[in-house]
Amino acid sequence: MGRTATQIENDVTLAGQLLTDTLATARRRGWLPWISVAAALVVGLAMRRRSTAEVAGRAQRTVDRGLQIMGALAAIERFRAARARRRAA
Repeated sequence: MGRTATQIENDVTLAGQLLTDTLATARRRGWLPWISVAAALVVGLAMRRRSTAEVAGRAQRTVDRGLQIMGALAAIERFRAARARRRAA
């Protein structure tokens, strides 16, 4: 059984609010500058045994997939805007 667009939109909104609240809490507690340091440390440890070519290839695949997702989301938004204009007319 599929989920409706409204349910998905509500889930995305909720996730955004949770992320915003988490970052605000980290900023209030003074942890925000250390998040980037911890992320760099984790990435450094994860990449320590990998070749530069492997890391570059994986980064390229990640960027390609991100562009595909953003293109799909843009198409969905254009479709939704066109439907809203037709309903209003």
